[in-house]
Amino acid sequence: MNNFSNSDKLNGVACDVVNCKFHGTDNYCHANKIVVESSNAVRKAETFCGTFTPKNSAQM
Repeated sequence: MNNFSNSDKLNGVACDVVNCKFHGTDNYCHANKIVVESSNAVRKAETFCGTFTPKNSAQM
């Protein structure tokens, strides 16, 4: 379980990916920044969060 403080929350960026290391129990992203990838996307389903890091990963 990640114990993020409210001040770590990336305001306005909700996240429900519970297996991401930046997911907080408040369903907000607690990364310093996010990267939304797929520059040629024309639909929401064609984009993805490049910031996603598996919860058990040492990679930041």
